[in-house]
Amino acid sequence: MKKLIMLLASTISLTANASEVNDTIVINNADKVTIMTSDTVQRVTVLGKGGEQTYVYDKSVPLNKWKMKKMTRIDKLKCWDFDLGIGIGTPTNAPDDLSFSPFKSMEWLLGLRYVYTPKKASQSYSAGLWCDWRSFGTSDKSFFMDKYGIIESDNAIVLSGYPQNSSSKRSSINIFSLSVPLLFTQRFGQQGSFKVTLGPVLNFNVYGRINTSYELDDVTYSEKTKGIKYRPITIDIMGMASYKGIGIYCKYSPMSVLMKNKGPEFHALTFGLFL
Repeated sequence: MKKLIMLLASTISLTANASEVNDTIVINNADKVTIMTSDTVQRVTVLGKGGEQTYVYDKSVPLNKWKMKKMTRIDKLKCWDFDLGIGIGTPTNAPDDLSFSPFKSMEWLLGLRYVYTPKKASQSYSAGLWCDWRSFGTSDKSFFMDKYGIIESDNAIVLSGYPQNSSSKRSSINIFSLSVPLLFTQRFGQQGSFKVTLGPVLNFNVYGRINTSYELDDVTYSEKTKGIKYRPITIDIMGMASYKGIGIYCKYSPMSVLMKNKGPEFHALTFGLFL
C-alpha cells in the first residue's frame, strides 16, 4: 500500500510539471483555424468555436528563442555599415593636351554610415562620414608643375614634358576629402540580398598636392608641391549595385577638381569595388 501511494504521488507530480511546461488548449468545432510559421515564430489564430462566432484565439509562440535573440542583435548591428571602396579613376572633360593614366589614378575611401530601414520596408536611407583619398595621374607624356617654379607666385598648375631618356615617370594631383554620403538603397529578392544604391556625396576637400617623380641617369628625382588651388567643396553623384555585401560603384563629379584658371580643368570619374 505504501509503495502504491508513493507511485501515485510521483505520477501526480510528473503530471503537474507537464502541465506547467505544456500549455494545452482544446477548441472543438472551430469555424476557422489559421497557422502561420516562420523560421522563428509560429502564430495560431482560431475564429469561432461550437457556434460561438465571436470567439477569437490568437497566439504567437517562438520556435527558437536563442535564434530570435541573435537575430535581434544582428539587426541592431546592421544600423551601422562599415564601408571600404577601392576605385580606378578615368577623369573626363580634360583638355586635349592632358592625358590621364587609369592605373595611376586611384581612389580609396573608408568610413561609416548609419542606415535607417523602416519596419517591413525594402528601402533604406543612410548617411555617414568617409575619408576619401583620390589621385589623378598623368600618362608618361607630361607631368604637373607650378607655372613659375614656385607655387606661391601664381598658384597655377601647368603641364611640362619629362626630360629625354627619363624613366619610371609618375605625376599626380592628390586630393584628400572628408565626405558625407546621403544614399538611398532599394533591396530586391525575398532575402534582400541584391541592392541598388544611389545618392549624392558631399566632399569637403581639406588637402591637396602634386607628387612628381622620375629617374634620369640612375638618379631619382622627386618633388611634392603643396598649396595648389583645388575646389574646397565638390559634390559627387554615386551609384552602386551589390550582392550579399560585395558591390561595384561609380562616382562622378560634375564640378572640376581644380579652381577656374588655376590649372587644367577636368572632372572626376571613378569605377571600383565597394565592400
